[in-house]
Amino acid sequence: MKKNLEKIFTLASVVVAIILIMVLIVTAFGGIKTEEFDNGLVKGLLFTLAVLYIVLSIVAVVLIFINNDVVKDVTLRNDKGGSIKVSANVITKYVKSACAQVEGVKCKKVTLVSDEYGVRLKTDVKVIDKDVIEVETYLRTLLEDLFYNEFNFAFSSIEFKVTALVPKYEANKEAIEEQVAKKLEEIKKAETPEESEELTAEEPAAEEAQQEETDAQPVEQEETADVEELIEEQIEQPADEANAAVDVEVPEQEKPEE
Repeated sequence: MKKNLEKIFTLASVVVAIILIMVLIVTAFGGIKTEEFDNGLVKGLLFTLAVLYIVLSIVAVVLIFINNDVVKDVTLRNDKGGSIKVSANVITKYVKSACAQVEGVKCKKVTLVSDEYGVRLKTDVKVIDKDVIEVETYLRTLLEDLFYNEFNFAFSSIEFKVTALVPKYEANKEAIEEQVAKKLEEIKKAETPEESEELTAEEPAAEEAQQEETDAQPVEQEETADVEELIEEQIEQPADEANAAVDVEVPEQEKPEE
């Protein structure tokens, strides 16, 4: 019903708006002279169209935002012989009494909303010193059981809205501080990967430099040994030549005959 009314009023406001726009366009292009607007009939017609457009627009906007899906009663059974309905007040009292059975839970508001799947039950609750998930599961199961066995009726969905909460859980500050310290250490380690990469890159370079130095030492030792041998050979060669010069036989002079 609400959707049909929205369509009707929206379409009517569009039609009136189109008529006013056409009048303005014709007037702008000279089809209607400004002197003709001095006529009382024309003024009354334009005034009526303007008021009608404003009223239709307001009603269309109200229908869009108004919540007509709220149900005032629930039909439990409907057949040829008749029907059985339960008012929203009865269901509200029933839901509040069910919530009162749960310690630490207080029902604040109950709303019934119709949708394409049936009727939804929306409940605002106040939870004191209780686990929210535990309360939600218990209340859902309790209400489903009560309405099915009492009225032979099942809601399409049951929605809970916690409007006030006194939490049951208290955090362990020492454990939280330990977890925070560990997370900070991990964050610091994650923020300094470049330094560790530089260190790992410098270590192979240092090892290669040491390896080159160790490889170069035997070569230098061999070169120094070759140089020493050459120097010794050069020193020995003049000595051998001198010895060779000394070893030359000097011819004996002939003695004069007596």
